[in-house]
Amino acid sequence: MTPRAQVGLIARFLGRSRGHFAFAGVGLVVGSATLAFFLALSLGIRERVLNRLYPVNQAELVVETVRLFGLGIEVPSRLDEASMAALRALPGVTGAFPKQRSRFQAVLWGGREVIGRDARVEAFFDGLDPALILDELRASEIEVMGPEHPGTACSTDVDCGSGGRCDAGSCLRRTWWDAFRDPGGRLACRADAGCPPGYACSGGRCAVPCGEGCPANSTCVLGECLRACANDAACDPGEACLGTAMGRACQRLSCHLDDARKAESDDPDVLRGTVVPPPGKASSEGVPERCPAGTYCATDSVLVASGACEAPIPVLLSPFLLEIYNRVAATALDLRRLSGLEVLVGVPFAMKYGESYFVADDSWERRAIRRCRVVGFSPKAMDFGVTMPLAAAQRANAMLRGRDAASEFTSVVVTTARNEDLPRVISDAKVLGLVPAPRSEEARKAANMLLILSLVFALVSLVILGISAINITHTFLMLVTERRVEIAVYRAVGARLLDIRLLVLGEAAALGVLGGVAGVAVAWALGQGVNVAAASILGRVPGAPADLFLFTPGVVLAGLACAVLFALLGAWVPAGRAARTDPATVLSQG
Repeated sequence: MTPRAQVGLIARFLGRSRGHFAFAGVGLVVGSATLAFFLALSLGIRERVLNRLYPVNQAELVVETVRLFGLGIEVPSRLDEASMAALRALPGVTGAFPKQRSRFQAVLWGGREVIGRDARVEAFFDGLDPALILDELRASEIEVMGPEHPGTACSTDVDCGSGGRCDAGSCLRRTWWDAFRDPGGRLACRADAGCPPGYACSGGRCAVPCGEGCPANSTCVLGECLRACANDAACDPGEACLGTAMGRACQRLSCHLDDARKAESDDPDVLRGTVVPPPGKASSEGVPERCPAGTYCATDSVLVASGACEAPIPVLLSPFLLEIYNRVAATALDLRRLSGLEVLVGVPFAMKYGESYFVADDSWERRAIRRCRVVGFSPKAMDFGVTMPLAAAQRANAMLRGRDAASEFTSVVVTTARNEDLPRVISDAKVLGLVPAPRSEEARKAANMLLILSLVFALVSLVILGISAINITHTFLMLVTERRVEIAVYRAVGARLLDIRLLVLGEAAALGVLGGVAGVAVAWALGQGVNVAAASILGRVPGAPADLFLFTPGVVLAGLACAVLFALLGAWVPAGRAARTDPATVLSQG
């Protein structure tokens, strides 16, 4: 029997017995739908919720604590550069990214642009290595604010209006994710102990000494390593590319305000102050008269009017902070509610180091004001605070608490090349006195719970498919009995045993494909319904995924394959009985 003839007979059998097949296929539809639904839900939650907190190849580690009368006490261990080097040397580790929390109190104010008046709250912050998070920031920004589609032609940013930038002659929307990097700054000091690691106190300010050689693309000027440059574009904001005896180098611009009290002003024009030219330089020699646009005069403390030009510190917020604000603060304080994360991007605010609403303030000479700007959102940011680039946090801790505070990290995020390497790395890190942070451990427990639930629902799906296979066996046994004369005729005219078996199995395979397609379609439709229902509940939760399901080709294939497999298993015994039909006996009885 030719394949074409077999396909024709299978199609005719299906059409003739569609009532029986529809009844037999119900179990296949339910089973494959259940399997596809829960597989897609599991993958969606894992990819769009859990992995956004901590991807499967990452873990945050902290210094181990011991429990004594219910209190967590750290064992003698320091999380510093030596620990970082030891972690990076562990087999399977591809990166170790430290985090550091503030070691002092601070207050912040700002937000008039979006909530109608300045909010004044206690400030908590930490620092995070930008290399860990830039790709995530870019993806989340595109998700919230849309892609950077080229727009109208332009020659400068001014041609693109507010919020736009000119790139290669076309207007693009302004991006913020790439702004999350240390903008640099100058730190006044009295001794080396008041500087961050790698800096020394020279001439009353912290500088990178030339003693052990300067980094690449840097030059040694008067004992200090400065970045070599060709023009101002190669320098950090607040620096200028000036000529020196060793060539052109980036130098931080010194500045002063008319009055130290003006450091608290919200007027950007006032905050730009007046630039003080370096010794031997005049303002006409490449030195601007005021701090460059986009920067401000960051004074050394609230008692003095002198300082250096700096750009606002870029900070990240946790998406959950917006939900807390809308549900609690906005209602209790009669503030304007915020519609979404995007309205906060670019919002400036001020932070005063050394003051607090809860504890005693630092001495006046230690207090200083720094400007910040929101540039993005991330689940890795502090839930009740802001997250800035690590170097900016270290500089702040050194300013208020000295080098020791700036040298010790709070936690470290380790990444591995393969997911399966992570458990071994966590085990090896215990030798260094490091264990998973509570947040990371909770994510792992949630992932394990999700895996268990997925396996349970997959087992339920397979049970349904197994019952469906029994039903298919019963249906095909009945059909084989009804067709025994027809099958005998086929055998009498030359059909082989294999041909008869393939006819029955072909019907079962076609039934499995139809049942699998219908089941996956039902699962997808149910998923859309669940998304609509979840949107009404989770729609106001920042960072909540719009789609809880992930119908990958693998999920669709699993639904189809299981339906076909169990249909074939159910038809296997009837196919064997049909193939053993004796044409002489059956035809002689007819």
